[in-house]
This record gives sequence, C-alpha cells and structure tokens, in this order.
Amino acid sequence: MTPATQEAMMDFNPDDAPQYLEGVEYPASKEELASTAESNGAPSELVERIQALGTPEFSSAEEIVSELRAFPQSS
Repeated sequence: MTPATQEAMMDFNPDDAPQYLEGVEYPASKEELASTAESNGAPSELVERIQALGTPEFSSAEEIVSELRAFPQSS
C-alpha cells in the first residue's frame, strides 16, 4: 500500500457518521446501517468500517460514533 492510499483511507472522521445515517430507525443492525450510509452517499471507508464493527446492533448514532472511534483504522 502506498502512503497516498493509506492517507486516503484515513480521510474518514467518525464524527461525520451521523449525517450518513439519517432515516435509520434504532435499534438497527450494522447491515442496515451500512446500507443506509451507502444510500446516503457515505464514503466507502465508512461503509466498510460499519460492516467490520464487532457489535451486531446499535441503539443510537452516538453509539456508532463511539464504536468507530474505539476501532483503529484498518490498513
């Protein structure tokens, strides 16, 4: 992986996640969240990170942001 590719992957900010999750009814599975984020034009990095989270279901956007912050960027 080149440094430029690595840098591009780190452009995603977990605090931006809620804007891509509008319309989600909680509790929601990570599959529902990833699908909604993708439909709302989220960066692929966000969609992939939601799908990779260990928690199967979330009760709020804040919980998702917290989980995204806790998980390090994958390389």
